[in-house]
Amino acid sequence: MTKDIPLRERIIFALDVPDAARALHWVDRLEGGLGYFKVGLQLFLAEGFPLVERILERGHKLMLDLKFLDIPQTTGLAMREAALRGVHLATIHAHVSSVARAAVAEAGSVGVLGVTVLTSYGQEELAELGYPGSVESLVEARAGIALGAGCAGVVASAREASLLRKAYGPDFLIVTPGIRPAQHGKDDQRRVMTPGRAIAAGADHLVVGRPISQSDAPVETAKRMLEEVGETLESMPHA
Repeated sequence: MTKDIPLRERIIFALDVPDAARALHWVDRLEGGLGYFKVGLQLFLAEGFPLVERILERGHKLMLDLKFLDIPQTTGLAMREAALRGVHLATIHAHVSSVARAAVAEAGSVGVLGVTVLTSYGQEELAELGYPGSVESLVEARAGIALGAGCAGVVASAREASLLRKAYGPDFLIVTPGIRPAQHGKDDQRRVMTPGRAIAAGADHLVVGRPISQSDAPVETAKRMLEEVGETLESMPHA
């Protein structure tokens, strides 16, 4: 089953740059094809909500990826600030149900996404953290915490998307980083997948940064990735 999400919003471009000038440069270059952008920690600390509001004023959707993790009251109040600015998606770490519930309670129209396990993590990192189980089991457990608390969806590797769909059904968002064209390297990501395979596995939105920004022809690369997503969606059953 596919959701009624405009094709131009299926790819969320990661504005992983240090200042507003470079962020808006990428918005200018890509907004003809893409309509969703992500602001993360580096850019937000440099420019704050004024840049977020400038992107929103241009009619685009925005994912605020700050991965809140604090006591429930602080997390809720932080989410309230995101809601007041009109962002569409915002991330928290889905570690504790009380924190996730506090974020959801203050989110208003913001879709809260619970981060499960970062896509740069593999079994080695989990062992270092003292977690004895598999990546898949931890992703499933944290997704359960997020969805049980009322989150709109989760952030998870496309490698776990089909697992989460089987476990929790179709009615939540799966946003997947670690998306790479077939010929692209992994960079610092461990659990990666191509755009078409990620959508087929159950992902709704794909977060893409370096595979577009570091390509020789960024606009064409974004177009090809979006076409791959569209072709995959067309081949999937609709309900």
